Amino acid sequence: KEDGATITVDNYEIMITIKPKKVITLAEVQSQLSEFANDLSIALEAEGIVVRPVGFLGREKFSAIAEKIRGMGGTYISAGKESRFIITEKTSH
Repeated sequence: KEDGATITVDNYEIMITIKPKKVITLAEVQSQLSEFANDLSIALEAEGIVVRPVGFLGREKFSAIAEKIRGMGGTYISAGKESRFIITEKTSH
């Protein structure tokens, strides 16, 4: 059972659960994407953990990488040659 509280307001029961978000690290991202190590540059930058392709990935690799990064709470920024994935250190689910 997770820590939380139940509040009753006008006969409606509201359940609130509070838990810290998982902190994701550079090492964890590198580990999760290790099979694509030769295709990606992974670095800790001001905007978070930034994952950049070092060349053309193709649809299949891009989809696999995007799925893993979304699973870590990351997003894709489409910006031409500056396109990248960003995972803020405290956004993992």
